[in-house]
Amino acid sequence: MYNTLLELPLFQGLSRDDLTRILESTHLRFETLPEGATLFRQDDPCTGLTFVIEGRLCQNTQSADHTWSVDEELGARTLIGLNVLYGNARTYRHAYTALCPTRLLQIDKRTAGALTAYFEVFRLNVLNHLTTQAIRRTQAQWLPAPASLQGRLIRFMRQYVERPAGPKVFHISQQQLGGYLGEDYRYIGRTLQQMARAGLIVKGHRAISVPFFENIIKHESD
Repeated sequence: MYNTLLELPLFQGLSRDDLTRILESTHLRFETLPEGATLFRQDDPCTGLTFVIEGRLCQNTQSADHTWSVDEELGARTLIGLNVLYGNARTYRHAYTALCPTRLLQIDKRTAGALTAYFEVFRLNVLNHLTTQAIRRTQAQWLPAPASLQGRLIRFMRQYVERPAGPKVFHISQQQLGGYLGEDYRYIGRTLQQMARAGLIVKGHRAISVPFFENIIKHESD
């Protein structure tokens, strides 16, 4: 149990005495989500923190008009809910579904607040997590403008993913991409074909699969 907690975000760096106090005085709920089960839906209220201990989740994000979406795969040691636990928008921005039997740790909002108040290391981990996300988003806004259509497509994809690594699936049409980028959909199609031949994506009907998003980032940098 101690080793499991120390591998999770927010618990890293806590002493064994601190972990003993947490296990003895707080309610930590462990559960296993069966394959295909939905953990949360987009716009559900966030009432606590969820940690992925083992297994994989699909994170699906719908556009505001619900005409296109992005799927991302989340693995072990993923933290869900911290960025929407407090503030004005306390609802999940994504839907989460188990891709295989997935073991979770869930902490309610009251317990999360107590841990943040009483354990300095936990509090610092919360601040580090939130500031890292904020800095990452700020840096992305100031990247140089791409010169090519392929670069603009990659920048568009990068803008709508949470983590710039791992497999992604964009459920979007060429016409919609053309509308976002201000380009004829035929040019979009040709560029996607070039990216497919380079092994960066797999192009399907209203779907663009990216096996390794880190390869797209490297390609854009090169």
